[in-house]
Amino acid sequence: MGIIAYVVHTLLIAFVSSKSNLAPYLNDIQLGLDAAIVGIVGYIMIRIIKYALDNYLASKADKTTVRSISLIVDILLYSLLVLAVLSALGVNLTGAAIGGAVGGVAIGLAAQTVVSNILSGIMVTTSKTVRPGDAVILSSWIWSPPIVGEAERVTLLFTEVRTYTGNLVKVPNSAFLGNTVFTKLREGEELVYPYELTINADVPGTVLLERAKNIIEDEFKVAKAEPPKLSFNSKNGSTNVFLVLIKVEDIKNLVHHMDIINKAFDRAYWELKGK
Repeated sequence: MGIIAYVVHTLLIAFVSSKSNLAPYLNDIQLGLDAAIVGIVGYIMIRIIKYALDNYLASKADKTTVRSISLIVDILLYSLLVLAVLSALGVNLTGAAIGGAVGGVAIGLAAQTVVSNILSGIMVTTSKTVRPGDAVILSSWIWSPPIVGEAERVTLLFTEVRTYTGNLVKVPNSAFLGNTVFTKLREGEELVYPYELTINADVPGTVLLERAKNIIEDEFKVAKAEPPKLSFNSKNGSTNVFLVLIKVEDIKNLVHHMDIINKAFDRAYWELKGK
């Protein structure tokens, strides 16, 4: 750009020297040409940067995220280009820079949450931590109980998860970084959901487990589904904790399977209590 500007200025001075009526406007013409050169070369540089960035993000994020990031980069780069053109025209940007710094701090404080969501969204999408179609458990101290469902959309601000009960939950991306543990449920072609049941320990845990297992196997055979794996997970004072690994092909079937399991344990418990 410097070489182009030097050549153009040399040619311009030579041309103006032969046209005395243009001499008073030489400085203005030079500033205009400088601004045009900065604008054209800057635009070409932005297109190159955008082309490289889009190619890089194409394999890292979905189309919606790529468009959002591209828009942010456009705003940033073209804003810098406008400032460069104004500077080439001889406009004093010192006052604008001071005012922009003060305004930037105020806007930054006001938009802190939004910016945090956007940066988190970029990290979530580019790292492919969660992608549309992933069946996940989202555990966090921010909410309770964990969110169990299938991710439908991952945008810059929110990640949309359709829970196994059919509700659509929009989780702010800022809640992910350092606050959320992701557990992916898919194992091969199936989804495996670890379900814990806590039951009073006033009946023998092993007997309860065996009785509930028999009921569950019979019910799953009727439903033509693969029965879950059951285990006595832990004993905590006055309660017993059982772990049930539920296998489903579609997360929507999880509600029905959990209904069978809960009813089976409830029935087994009260049968033992009756004895």
